[in-house]
Amino acid sequence: MGAAANNFAEAITAAGELLVEAGHAKPEYIRAMIQVVEELGPYIVIADGIALAHAAPGDNVMKNSIALAVLEKSVDFGSGKMVKAVFAMAATDHDSHIESLGDLAALLADAQIRTVLLTAVESQPIELVLASVLGE
Repeated sequence: MGAAANNFAEAITAAGELLVEAGHAKPEYIRAMIQVVEELGPYIVIADGIALAHAAPGDNVMKNSIALAVLEKSVDFGSGKMVKAVFAMAATDHDSHIESLGDLAALLADAQIRTVLLTAVESQPIELVLASVLGE
């Protein structure tokens, strides 16, 4: 919550560092996620205000994982696409990558969840809504 970022690379780094700190990805994976945006543009902005940073599965991923960084202020990911919440997804293989993308897309199809992600000022509302959806 309240991650500081002035551009898309810093925003992706904030989310990616959570994967690294958890031991689920190597620091090189963060650079790979940034390169995706540099090469392909802001297609990772999957809903208003929400981005899904990811890179190809490979040796830089140790465990399937998704992390979330909610930024203190929205940043431009390119073409005026402003982002406040950044998911970083790491997958060990292609099938897991596709499955995780589908799971996250289903989660973000819920307007209430998107609203909570973009308006929460502390982590508890996000944790509660995700726990209710994930059955935890």
